[in-house]
Amino acid sequence: MVRRRKSGKGRIIKRIFITLGIILVIFAGIIIYFVANDFKQEDILKQELINYSNMNLASDDYTIFVKTKGDYAYIEEAVKKFYKELSDNVKIINYYMSDEELKDVLSPERLVAERPDFIKSYAVIQKDRTNVTKALEKISKLCEEETVKNLIDKEKVDKYYYDLYKELMLTKKDIEDLKETKEEMEKLSKNLNVFFDKVVEILDLLKNNDSSWEYHDNQLYFYTDELVNKYNGLYKDLVDIAADFDKQNNTNKNKDSKDIVA
Repeated sequence: MVRRRKSGKGRIIKRIFITLGIILVIFAGIIIYFVANDFKQEDILKQELINYSNMNLASDDYTIFVKTKGDYAYIEEAVKKFYKELSDNVKIINYYMSDEELKDVLSPERLVAERPDFIKSYAVIQKDRTNVTKALEKISKLCEEETVKNLIDKEKVDKYYYDLYKELMLTKKDIEDLKETKEEMEKLSKNLNVFFDKVVEILDLLKNNDSSWEYHDNQLYFYTDELVNKYNGLYKDLVDIAADFDKQNNTNKNKDSKDIVA
């Protein structure tokens, strides 16, 4: 039997198709790999942000360790820095509001020991007031919608990644929560300054009337009814302010277990 011999041209075309097929398979495999890896990176990012959002700002360690790569890493690091800065300032507030010197500033023993000028007590109040107020202002600034938007420079990432960032951090609910937290921080800052002012008023009263009061039997005694009434009025105001703080803090705890100020 005589068979027709295949032409060299036919063999070349076949080889080209085989080669192209191999190239396409390899190319498709590479694309599938990168797409799968991209989805994996996105899943890691979402889980990391969930983990950070569920941490306690007042007590947990917000050490920044970036687990994703590329543009995902840029987003992850920016968001984690945001939470860390929030946490740092919450801890500053709690530290100074738990200052033992501040708590004892109106104790009878302390008043007697520091009379008549209360220099150390005034300094403690000023120090704690300044640090707490700055921290509250920082938290308030961090909770502005524009601040959160600008955590990511949209010129540095593709539109997809910036949209993903907004989807993760700036939903309608997120924006509402940020606004509410900002308002609460401003209210807290105002009330704390009223509290500190009231403590200063009490010290001023005692300082300016040093010859008209004494301490014995674990109690302060004033020589005139006018001073008794003034002191009792200021002390009642202080108790009422403290009660308002406690009420506000309990309300916040019922809303969210990750209170800004614990």
